[in-house]
Amino acid sequence: MKSLADVAVNLLGAAAILLTSCAKTPATGTSDAAPARQVSFSLPSDDGNLVTVPLPNMTTVVDAWAPTCKPCREKLPALYARRAEIEAHGGKLVLVAVLSEAESTEDARAALTSWGVSAPFLIDRGDVLRREAGVNSLPATLVLDEQQHVRWVAPPNASADDVVAAVSLR
Repeated sequence: MKSLADVAVNLLGAAAILLTSCAKTPATGTSDAAPARQVSFSLPSDDGNLVTVPLPNMTTVVDAWAPTCKPCREKLPALYARRAEIEAHGGKLVLVAVLSEAESTEDARAALTSWGVSAPFLIDRGDVLRREAGVNSLPATLVLDEQQHVRWVAPPNASADDVVAAVSLR
């Protein structure tokens, strides 16, 4: 059982992400991450399996979203529609639902369904993306290379075209 302090830390972390999420900053096309920052983390999938990111031997595109994030409603389906192009460049799209304590896996699945997306996803309830990858707002997209390095951090208003281009430059 979680202690009250653990629950408070998780709620504060989720609140910080949600309060800063969906910020509207112009897309600059530049990376906000320090070059070659190494990132590796594990999260449960929507079916309960633990998945380590980045995926072995490929570029991994991590797209972080929340069921209540309005910009995510447009960005995620557009990016998901381009997954074949990402895969053609040797990449794999990994969706990560950043959920508050009050949100369930079913809430996340229902949001995806309402957005026209039927895909597996990972679940971040414990601030893992913020802590391990520096994700402080949503939507957020990172491109990680085979050596676990952050190669590109999408500006908040980056398009699916921008993400595909970043993967193709790996």
